[in-house]
This record gives sequence, structure tokens and C-alpha cells, in this order.
Amino acid sequence: MEETDGLFNAPGDAMCIPLSRLKGFRANGTTTQLVIELKPMLGYLGGDDTTLVGDSVLLTIDTNKHKEVIHDITAAINSARNIDKPMIVISDDSNSVFASPYITGCANTITAEA
Repeated sequence: MEETDGLFNAPGDAMCIPLSRLKGFRANGTTTQLVIELKPMLGYLGGDDTTLVGDSVLLTIDTNKHKEVIHDITAAINSARNIDKPMIVISDDSNSVFASPYITGCANTITAEA
């Protein structure tokens, strides 16, 4: 979440994804970014998921802390499941709340089926 102008009024200011849409994590060739890959929210009609461009969240992280961030996010997911917590925060820039101490920010991309 990020209130870019003090309000949640721009695309991408807030995003909440069901865990069932998580596809995985990947490095993108930089030492300070980690991508969370998701099944698309817009335009997904239950067809062949492999033909669709997915949504993603680009996390800004401390240098070379990819493994630690993945570990912390996975631990937060598992912990939430154990206590029946309905939602976890991965990155809330506006309130400086992060699932890992190594996350410093994020940007998301929501795509529609072409």
C-alpha cells in the first residue's frame, strides 16, 4: 500500500491478493529487487493460466537479501494460517509496515488478459 498523494486514489495505491493467486518469487537481475509473481486478477476467466500475463509485485529490498525476504514472507504466511489470521501485510509504505525488515518498498503491476 502506498498513498502516493495522501489518498488511496491512484491505480496501484492498494492491492490485496488471495493466497491462492501466489505463483512464486523470482529475482529480476538486480541485487535490490524481488518479484512476487501472481495469477492475474483482471481478465482471468478460468482459462489456461499459462497463456496469460500475470500480475506482479516488485519489492525493493536490501542488497542481496532475496532469500531472507522470501523466508520472512513465507513465515508470515504460515504463521497467519496457524492462527487463522485473515490477512498479512507484505508492504505498507505509508505506515512503514513490512513482512520483512529487509523490504523497503514496493510497486505492483495488475494486467488484463490481452
